Amino acid sequence: MSLIAATAIAVKEDMPYFLVEKDGETYRFFTAKMHRHNHDTSLGAVLREFKNLGPIDFDQWRLGELTTINDNDTLMSLYAFNVFDMAVIEKSLNNKLMFVPASKLHGLLERVQTRAFVRFEE
Repeated sequence: MSLIAATAIAVKEDMPYFLVEKDGETYRFFTAKMHRHNHDTSLGAVLREFKNLGPIDFDQWRLGELTTINDNDTLMSLYAFNVFDMAVIEKSLNNKLMFVPASKLHGLLERVQTRAFVRFEE
């Protein structure tokens, strides 16, 4: 089993917002468990776990980047999706995840391994 992290990024008033989970007083990226023995793919595992939170419609989600995050000395893949309608997504996910401005996520964003970005172009 491997853990895969994911977020969605939306821009409002020139500020990026990240879809995250509240963990006590801090935030963390959403994670999914990938089971290789079940022939899971990392992207498939992430999408399935998002769907388990609520009836999300992925038609407007665009896979933007793949990078890694250091989580307690463990490197995890981090998928980042580009989205537009934050309120609809939060409601679809039954408000279990929320969009938070990047200015409030310094500690979390510092753990992203920026040298490992892979951008997906249209």
